[in-house]
Amino acid sequence: MAGNQREIARSEKRLKKDKRNKKIVWIIIAVIIVILVIMKVCEININSVKDHFTDENGNFTLTEGVVEDHYPYTIDASRDVFMSNINNRIGVLTPNSFTVIDSSDAQTEYVFEHGYSNPLMKSSGVYSLVYDQGGNTYRLDTTSDAVYEREVSNSILCADVSKNGTAAIATTSNETVCDVYAYNKSLKELLKVSISYGYAVDIAVSDNGKKVSVVCINSENANLKTIVYSYEIGYTEPAAVELPQGLITDIRYSGNNLLVVGDSYAGVIRKNNTYEPIFEQGTIKTTSLCYTPSGELILVYNKFSNSTENVISYIKPNGKIKNEITVSGNIKSVSASSNLVSILTNNQIISYSLSKGEEKNKMQTDDSSKSICQMGNQVFVHRQSLIDRGADQTE
Repeated sequence: MAGNQREIARSEKRLKKDKRNKKIVWIIIAVIIVILVIMKVCEININSVKDHFTDENGNFTLTEGVVEDHYPYTIDASRDVFMSNINNRIGVLTPNSFTVIDSSDAQTEYVFEHGYSNPLMKSSGVYSLVYDQGGNTYRLDTTSDAVYEREVSNSILCADVSKNGTAAIATTSNETVCDVYAYNKSLKELLKVSISYGYAVDIAVSDNGKKVSVVCINSENANLKTIVYSYEIGYTEPAAVELPQGLITDIRYSGNNLLVVGDSYAGVIRKNNTYEPIFEQGTIKTTSLCYTPSGELILVYNKFSNSTENVISYIKPNGKIKNEITVSGNIKSVSASSNLVSILTNNQIISYSLSKGEEKNKMQTDDSSKSICQMGNQVFVHRQSLIDRGADQTE
């Protein structure tokens, strides 16, 4: 009897132990399931976590996970290369192709071979307009895709594009001297006019695509005469404004104002089609220029032909000079963001605060550097067949 009681006690003890063990096993299984569910929800991968902290030799490291860039970026040409800030990406036009590069890591976002004999580019917002000057073809692209490519019947003289994708094209004419067209991004014709006064040497379209201005030149009494014809979309009668004597360098809309830069003057054409000088004719010698993303003019000039002293003039859209910075040496290229302006000299890239004129950064370079592109606090440089990134600058 006593033996049976001991056996029953041992059986109950084993049963309790088995229950406890099973409970522990089920708890462990439940914990594992919870962990797997959490990992699934959070999209965690054990191997990716391991790889994130492992270098190429399999050693543990805390430096992995930093975005790897591919600078310097190799392009297909070393000469006649043009860089532009296209919606915070680097647009690169070469004699062979057009490429859009992610500025953060130098990854190719979009590329095409254009096949143009004399390619030029204009850009605004997400749009780029590449055209064959002297040829018959132009194309409109975004930073990631082609919008259209179009062939015209006469030779293209100049072109421009607005932020909404409106393209303005000036060509030679069979009946007058030149023809001017404007098309929206769906190729709807918005403007078609002929000009008999002289050849178009530059053209600008406003950001909203509602205004087009054309610079035409002619010779009268052995003097060069320059007139700007401005058109409102929907109207074919232009407003005509005569510019000071001298060669035109660039025109660009900034809001309702048209900024005008010549080789020896600068001014602004107001909304009421009156010209106001920023620098009187003959008081400057323009050496370089660029624009901030918001359309402010950065004009580099000197006052004498052989002067080694240059002035960087920061000009608001209304034509008012906000700040000027005096620098020495030859300036090969200039580029600006909203708060910084950088210049490329023969052996340095120097960055300044636009508002205060203070020097913010200086980098050594050499004669192989051809041009620069400022984007935010980063400056990018074209040298030989490469696009490279300089040091970060802080305002």
